[in-house]
Formats: sequence, C-alpha cells, structure tokens
Amino acid sequence: MQNGESRIVNFGCGPHPTANCINIDGSPTVLLAHLPLPARFFGPRSHFVAAVRTFNIRYCNVRRLAFPESSLDGFFAEHVLEHLSRKVCIRLLKGVLCWLKPAGVLRVVLPDLRRLAEGYVSNQLDADEFVTRTRLVPTNPAFGSRFGYNRHLWMYDAQSFMALLREIGFRNVEETAVGRSRLNSLASLDRVSRKNESFYVEAEK
Repeated sequence: MQNGESRIVNFGCGPHPTANCINIDGSPTVLLAHLPLPARFFGPRSHFVAAVRTFNIRYCNVRRLAFPESSLDGFFAEHVLEHLSRKVCIRLLKGVLCWLKPAGVLRVVLPDLRRLAEGYVSNQLDADEFVTRTRLVPTNPAFGSRFGYNRHLWMYDAQSFMALLREIGFRNVEETAVGRSRLNSLASLDRVSRKNESFYVEAEK
C-alpha cells in the first residue's frame, strides 16, 4: 500500500480479497495455503487457496486481531459478524472503534433477519426453509469446524445493529445501500450477489 492511500481492512474476506486492502480471514484454509502444494490439490478450496497466495490474505483469529490506535481509515466486514457470538462481536466492534482514525468509517453488511422473518410470515418461506436460511442450527458441524465458520451465532436487522453501534459509541450511524458509501474504497468491496439478502450499515468514529 502506497503512502497516502487509505488504510482499509477487509475482514473475513474469504475467497474474495481486494487489491489495496489489508485482507484478513480466520479460515484454516488460509493456513493450509502456505503448504508447498499446487492449489488444485485442495479441490473445492482451490480458488480460496489461489486467492490467499495472490493477495497475501493474512490469517488472524478474531480474538487476536489488533491494530494501532487511530491507524485505519476504514473497516469492512461482509457476512462475517453473524458468525460471532454477540459478546465477541461487541468486543470486536469496540476494537474497531479504537483502531479507526477520527471520522474513520466502519461498513458492515449482514444477512437481514427481518427480511427472512417477513418472508416466513408472508408464506414465501416455509418453516423448514426459514430455519435453514437463518443458519442458527448447524447443518454440517464437521465441515464447519474443519474449514471455517458455517453456522450463524447471532442475527440482526438494520435497526438492532445500528442501535448496537450507537451503544458502543459510533457516530453518524446510518443504513445505506449496496455500492453506496462515504468512502469509495469501501463501496467497491460490496458483492452485488448478496444485496437481496443483506442490509448495509455505516458508522464513523
């Protein structure tokens, strides 16, 4: 990253890292990618392994994540925080508030519990599909434990998450939309394929 460029963290990037960001993921695949084996050896994870090697994705457990105080311009997390317990999520968000520069921007994209619930109430989803899509119940615990976080540990709607950010101390908290951000470098990280299941929230330090 060149001097003068924004310092942006793409947290939980998975196999979708972005150039000019600090790409971080806690999947064991990131560690496995450093083995001296061709990417194709990893089968369905080969794309992820190739991304780790190309973009130098850093491995970091959320509990060990740390940056100098007031050192980041932005922090991005898309479909990541729902895989954390509420307690761990709050601890991470407090850390982000410390790590951001004054007026630094947090952008979070999360699966929208309200949208799922409305789909169930309006009979667009039956009970089984509703429960499955919340992913609050593990469908394949062995796979999730070996290759990353597969289960949701908590879910939010835009209002509940914005209230949490305000409680932690973030300012100028607002719901936004796919591709619309106070920082162009954050907007470019959104995956459009997620927009119909997500809500988008931004806040400042």
